[in-house]
Amino acid sequence: MKSKKTASPGMRRTPAVPSHEFDEAGRANVLDYYQGRIEAFNREQGGGVTVRKHQNGYTLVRDDTGQPLARLRPLGSRGSFEVLYWNPSTERWRKVGDFGGMILPLDDALDFIAEDPMDCFWR
Repeated sequence: MKSKKTASPGMRRTPAVPSHEFDEAGRANVLDYYQGRIEAFNREQGGGVTVRKHQNGYTLVRDDTGQPLARLRPLGSRGSFEVLYWNPSTERWRKVGDFGGMILPLDDALDFIAEDPMDCFWR
């Protein structure tokens, strides 16, 4: 769609930043802001976790065992995430805590998973 406003002679238009990059096969990979932040946190902590984006959130998987570690499910548009843990006996995602789910901003959620105060992630 073309803009209805004309640029004044003294104004420059900046080129749009692409929202994707291409892999070796020429397929577009959509860049994801939250996935990039999660991967950056992982690198800062020394790695060991793979981040996979699924339709309703982000799954963190241990590199050494392939075991699911945590799931971050976005809630609303304010950057809050529900933190879930993988229960190997039922093979289902479970809410953290006895009184409902743990809902935190992304940075706090990542710190919570790394520190694991409830001993449910790094078993």
